[in-house]
Amino acid sequence: MDFLKRTAHLLTRALDGVIASFFAFIILITIVQVILRYVFNASILGGNEAMEVLFIYTTAFGAAVAVRRRQHININYFVQQLPLLFQRLVDILVHLLIAFLNGVMIYCSINWISKVGTNESPVMRIPEWIFQLSIPIGCGLVIVYCIIIIALDIWDEQSVQGDGTC
Repeated sequence: MDFLKRTAHLLTRALDGVIASFFAFIILITIVQVILRYVFNASILGGNEAMEVLFIYTTAFGAAVAVRRRQHININYFVQQLPLLFQRLVDILVHLLIAFLNGVMIYCSINWISKVGTNESPVMRIPEWIFQLSIPIGCGLVIVYCIIIIALDIWDEQSVQGDGTC
């Protein structure tokens, strides 16, 4: 279990770094765009599209990290009133459902990407599948985290409703 915890921790730290880098680039591009627009009456070609791509991937990665930290939307008042065994069972069921829904999203998004992914973005002229690939990547990461959480719920004594750390 320690290997699984360490792996989840390292993956979460890596994703945190990527998310922070993406936010830094978004802020930098925004500041440069504002200065260029209002001071020099100019703009960066593709700057807005670049910010969109970074924001889309940030959201996808952030959703996965939120699942790992158990910060996804849930109301656990009633679950916390249950005995520990039932809390574990409910937690496993919840994460199975989250994994299933994300699996459906992957399946549907791959079909969607295959149909419309060859279109090009209006300004940068890059294939839109690069934007759209964020869905199966983010959903895949959510599934990985759900599997880790389920495994920890089954085999780890301190797992249920952890403290939100990774």
